[in-house]
Amino acid sequence: MRQWQRQPLQYPYEHIVCYDLETIVDQEMEDGSFPPWPRHRPVAGAFLTARWSQDRYSFRFDTLLCREGTEEEFYRKVDSLLPQDCLGVSLNGRNFDNIVLRLQAERHGLFNLRNIARQADAGRFDVAHLDLMDAFGGGRGTSLAELCRALDIPVKTSVSGADVGELWRAGDVAGVKAYVQEDVIATYVLHLHAAAWRGGDDRLLALPLADLSLWIESEPRLHHLLPFATCRPALWARSRAPALRAEAALADAELRLRREQDEAAFAAH
Repeated sequence: MRQWQRQPLQYPYEHIVCYDLETIVDQEMEDGSFPPWPRHRPVAGAFLTARWSQDRYSFRFDTLLCREGTEEEFYRKVDSLLPQDCLGVSLNGRNFDNIVLRLQAERHGLFNLRNIARQADAGRFDVAHLDLMDAFGGGRGTSLAELCRALDIPVKTSVSGADVGELWRAGDVAGVKAYVQEDVIATYVLHLHAAAWRGGDDRLLALPLADLSLWIESEPRLHHLLPFATCRPALWARSRAPALRAEAALADAELRLRREQDEAAFAAH
């Protein structure tokens, strides 16, 4: 009997937007448990855009705050940061971040945010959105901190998600922004590991991680994220990337030479 298997998805890794929300609730659960997702409303979000161009990765980092009275501006900006040609990457976004965004956009009468809709409507096997909970295949009984700890990726270096509500109500906006930025960088590095495993190709980890490390070091506003540029995976990537780029340059030169030789042989006839 022939065995059928779903074909591997070809994710558009050349344009990634990795994102995360920080949310609060107006009333915590009496038993201290995590409140149901419809009670959550975003107060901050971070969006790391990674693009591949001319053998290098370039990055852009946007961090948004959602204060009372700015909700429409926040959701419209989120929508603009998730364009139709990108692959959205999150951790548990399919069952939390995306549906929270959708519900809150509906609450504020914003039914034309088609980029958020594209993320929220994406299924498990979809190239619009990749949930790393699915990519790692371990179910939903784990966390970003546990996955990162296993791979020596720094995460939760300052506060935890349980602290966000207290920080926000105390007016510590800088603390909330730093926390969500850390989570997004950690999620992106985690995504690179998953991509390299899926593709069976260490270039999918080494090249973007090396470029990310150099970018973080070059941006003074990101120096609180320097541990991501010097962690074990980043140091490995930075040592591996030059050889990979040299190999690619050599292969490209050999290809051009063969084409020139073929063209010269064709002209001779």
